[in-house]
Amino acid sequence: MHLTSRVTAAAVAASVSVLLAACDSGTEGASSGASGKYSAPPSNTKATLSIANWGNPGDEKIYNDAIARFHKKYPNVQVKDNMSQVVNWGDYINKIQSSIASGDAPDIINIATEGVEYGLNKKLFQPLTNYTSQDSSVKSLLDDVSPALIEGFSKDGQTYLLPNNWNTMLVYYNPELFKQAGINRPADNWTREDFLTIARKLTRTSGGKKVYGFGIPTYTFAYMPWIYSNNASTASADLKSPTLDDPGTVDAIRFISDLVFKEKVAPNPTGGDPTSLFQAGQIAMTAAPANLAASLAKNPSFKYDVLPMPGNKSQTNVFGAAGFGMYSGSKNKDLAWELLKELASQDTQKLWAAGGSSNPTTNTAQKSEAFTQGKPHAELFYNQIDHAKPVAAPTFFAALDTAFQKAMTSVYASGDVEKALKQANDEVKATASQNG
Repeated sequence: MHLTSRVTAAAVAASVSVLLAACDSGTEGASSGASGKYSAPPSNTKATLSIANWGNPGDEKIYNDAIARFHKKYPNVQVKDNMSQVVNWGDYINKIQSSIASGDAPDIINIATEGVEYGLNKKLFQPLTNYTSQDSSVKSLLDDVSPALIEGFSKDGQTYLLPNNWNTMLVYYNPELFKQAGINRPADNWTREDFLTIARKLTRTSGGKKVYGFGIPTYTFAYMPWIYSNNASTASADLKSPTLDDPGTVDAIRFISDLVFKEKVAPNPTGGDPTSLFQAGQIAMTAAPANLAASLAKNPSFKYDVLPMPGNKSQTNVFGAAGFGMYSGSKNKDLAWELLKELASQDTQKLWAAGGSSNPTTNTAQKSEAFTQGKPHAELFYNQIDHAKPVAAPTFFAALDTAFQKAMTSVYASGDVEKALKQANDEVKATASQNG
C-alpha cells in the first residue's frame, strides 16, 4: 500500500515491539482451525494476544474499537497492540523476525501489499483458508469485499491475510480552472493523449501567476498507473526480477518527464508538494489516493472533482492494501483468528469509511453516507479496483523502491530517463542476486 496514503506513504520508523502470546487457560498450542475442524474458543478463555501493527496517528482508535468489541466476547484475553510507523517494509519484517527470535512473537501481523511477498518468503503467515472455509461468521464479510482485494493477499490457492483498508490513485482536478479554459469533464476512459491535450490548455499565465496543468506526485505508488497502463511494470510477473529498464516502463516515465521538460505543463516536482500547489490554485490537476479527499473535506470552500487515471495501452490502475495475517508460529491461533476477524470486520470498515484516509474494503462501507458525503463521483474511489493490479512488490521491494526513487531524482535533474532507469535496474539486480 502506498505509504504516503496512510503513513504520509510515512514518518521516521519506530521500533516494533511484539510480545509473547502466553495462555493461562491450558489451551496454549491449540490450533484446530489452522489445519482441522474449527470451533471458536470458549468465552472464558484466559490468554494474551499481541499485534504487530502500524499506521498513522488516529488509526489506533479504529483498532482500539475493534479490540473493545473483541473483549466483549473474550473479557479475559489481554491484547497488546504494538503500533509502529513504517518507512521500509523490509525493516519492519526484520524487526518482527528479531522479536520472534528473542521469544517475543506476535500473534497477528498488519502488513501492506509492499511487504506481503517478503513476509511469505520468510514464512511468517499462517494460511487462513481453513478458517475462512469453515467459519460462517466471516462469509458475509468476504462476500462483501472485492475479489481483487482477497486475491491480492492470496498465493498458490491459499489466502494469507484479511484486507483491512486499501487505496488506489485518482486524478483530482479543479473544475473552476477547467471551466475558465473551456474544458468539459473528459470521459472516464480518457487516454494519456487526452490528458496531455487538457494539461496544455490548462497551463497558462494569469495575472502574472503561472498555472500548470498537472502537479506530479513523486512516491513510487503514484507512478504505477502510468506504467501499468503502458502494459509494463517495475518487476516481472513472477516478482523475481526488476524491470525498471523495460521499454514500456521507460516510455511511461519519459512521458512524465516530458510533462516537465518538453511540454512544460508541470512544474519540476522537486520544487514543491503538488497537493499544496493544487489547493493554492497553482496547478489544475494532480493525482492522489483517498487521503487527499479527506484533507480537502476540511476546506469545503475548495471545490474539486476526480477522474480515473488516464489510460494508454490499457486502463489499468494500481492498488495497495493493508491486511491482517496470523503469525505462523502463534500459540493461540484460534483465538488470534477471532481477533483478526474483528480487526477486519464490517464495524471496522464503517470506521475507515468515516475517517476517509483510506478506502474501506467492503462495498457496504464504501456506499455508506459516511464515505460518500462530500466526495464528487464517490463511486470512483472504489470501482477502480475492478481494473487495478496490486503494486509490484517483490521480496527485494525495499531495494527496488530506493533505486527507483534515486533514478527519478536523476531524471528531474537531467531528463535522461533511459540512463537513470538502466542504472537503477542494474543496482536492484545486484542486490536481488546477493540476497539469493
